[in-house]
Amino acid sequence: MSASKTNIFITGATGYIGGSVFQRLVQHPNAANFNLTALVRSPEKAKFVRENFPVNVVEGSNADLDKLTDLSERADVVLNIADSDDLAAANAIMQGLKRRHEKTGVKPTLIHTSGTGFLVDDARGMFSTDKIYHDSKPEEIENGVPDSALHRNVDLAVIDADRKGWLRGLIISPPTIFGMGSGPLFDSGLVNKHSLQIPLLIKISLARGRGAGVVGEGKSIWNHVHIDDVADSYIVLLDAVLKNPDTIPHGREGIYLLENGEHTWIDVSKAVGKAFVQLGLAKSAKPVPFTEAELQKYIGSSFMGYLALGSNARGRAEQIRTLGWKPKYTTADLFANIKPEVQAHAPAKKPFVQRVAVKFQQIFH
Repeated sequence: MSASKTNIFITGATGYIGGSVFQRLVQHPNAANFNLTALVRSPEKAKFVRENFPVNVVEGSNADLDKLTDLSERADVVLNIADSDDLAAANAIMQGLKRRHEKTGVKPTLIHTSGTGFLVDDARGMFSTDKIYHDSKPEEIENGVPDSALHRNVDLAVIDADRKGWLRGLIISPPTIFGMGSGPLFDSGLVNKHSLQIPLLIKISLARGRGAGVVGEGKSIWNHVHIDDVADSYIVLLDAVLKNPDTIPHGREGIYLLENGEHTWIDVSKAVGKAFVQLGLAKSAKPVPFTEAELQKYIGSSFMGYLALGSNARGRAEQIRTLGWKPKYTTADLFANIKPEVQAHAPAKKPFVQRVAVKFQQIFH
């Protein structure tokens, strides 16, 4: 390995977000100058990655804390995309980066994946909010978001490590993500190509069998962004760090919201209902509110349903745009994507609902 190469370690490389980022890393114009290591949990997926991509593959998971620390200690940059809420795994990664700093005197970079779940309220679909958070104003988040908010405990640990000076902490926070993952990794059939919230709405509506569902009156608002634009944001940050790391906002100033538009949940539910009618899955396109019992039955927690499909979470992605991020997909693309999502999920109702519900709880717990 050449001393001039940048050592990059990525977790979640065969996930929805991580897989999209991983493929961009191996296709990067400067990929020849990267020494890329991917942690892959499944032996089957690890075999596929080894055989199809020029990277170092290590089998393991977030539960392998010593492995996370060791691999992070060897890295100039860590992209943590496996789990927004795994504090033990994040601490293990940061411990490795601390060791690297102590041995080399060079400050490594951690690009951690969070989410705008930390901005949610308890609207339950009954109202919208005028509160919009701007990532260029860290005081808005510090003063407006409680430490107990979703994802916040891990985000604060990253910010604290940055403050102590032994890593550069950057936190990417996507909102509702839409679009299907594409590329050879997803074409293999081994990797999930679907996002969380809108597919969840589709599947629990199908499982309930009463047409498109909605939480409350669906008045609440979330931002959204396409999966390809999400993946591009990681590359924009990485390129900025490699070019001139001292100029990049980090730590308490290093929260990078993502968004390229907003939706109300009632508009999404209406689009789902329209697709149901067009595909012969329902007789009426009018959304029917979920009962608390239905959210409990199909998601496993009414509280989680209220957060994912009934809360407000509004922000403005000012910092990443300043660095050159130019999202391509718009609100019109989100709604154009709903019918293909319905078509993708309609054939296998119950098993998929169960699978999404588990992942949903892992992310929002």
